[in-house]
Amino acid sequence: MTTSTPDQDTLNARSRDTRDRLIRAGLALFSRQGLDGVRTRQLVDEAGVNQSAIPYHFGGKEGVYAAVLEQVAAGIASRLDLQPPAPASPDAARAALKSLMRDFACALLDSETSTAGSLLLAREQLRPTEKFDGLYLQLFLPLHTNVADLVADIRNQARGHREQVLRAHAILGQALAFAVAREALLRRLGVPALSRKDVADIAGMVGDMAIAACA
Repeated sequence: MTTSTPDQDTLNARSRDTRDRLIRAGLALFSRQGLDGVRTRQLVDEAGVNQSAIPYHFGGKEGVYAAVLEQVAAGIASRLDLQPPAPASPDAARAALKSLMRDFACALLDSETSTAGSLLLAREQLRPTEKFDGLYLQLFLPLHTNVADLVADIRNQARGHREQVLRAHAILGQALAFAVAREALLRRLGVPALSRKDVADIAGMVGDMAIAACA
């Protein structure tokens, strides 16, 4: 059995720290400026690492971007129940949809990291890069499918119809709108940031609106 030495453990810890620093820096920069707007020098300066760290750990700027997207998608997915829902009664489906959308709204809004991730997801929707396929399969497809299936159950319809896909998209857009238009909301509320109560209130409204959109 192979065991690591203290020196190896130190190197591994430093390597993980460097990767984490670059991913955090990438999230902050890419969410504001997009992939094309960020230079590698900005990334290493923001992360406080050497220029060689990007090609060594990620192959290039695009590799950092892909790692950031994967982490954002995984972080949101980990907070949601994305198992394919079994066919349910309308009442059970309403409860499941409301819970899912409340969790999704919170995942988009309840921290500075989640807000930056939300903006990055919005950028990928507006101007998809070649990394969008992975993001779609990891997060958007299972989330969208779950919402559409629950809509079908609420409406006592067979699953898989086009109308359910469109309705699911409108429901998800209600949550995303709070993330994308966050600055306008902050100004209207007269606050520098959303409080826990604000996020809880928004999540509740998003859940209620999701049910109303199924009528």
